[in-house]
Amino acid sequence: MTVPTPNARIAAAFEKARAENRAALMPFLTAGYPTIEASRDWLMAIVAGGADLIEIGIPFSGPLADGTTVQRTSQVALENGAG
Repeated sequence: MTVPTPNARIAAAFEKARAENRAALMPFLTAGYPTIEASRDWLMAIVAGGADLIEIGIPFSGPLADGTTVQRTSQVALENGAG
């Protein structure tokens, strides 16, 4: 059995959405925000809600390229012990 590469899975998700004449849903979640437990619950809710793809942000102490919202969620996640 051949396991699809990550790029192939991403391409397939966009192709499926395109075939259904809709935009692909790809929410972003910072791991560990607002708490480690809540981020796990939110991740499962996103999956149950039918997201096509999920971007999980790994918190780190210098997210200078990210906007203020991601910077803040990363800081809170780090304070919660994530990262």
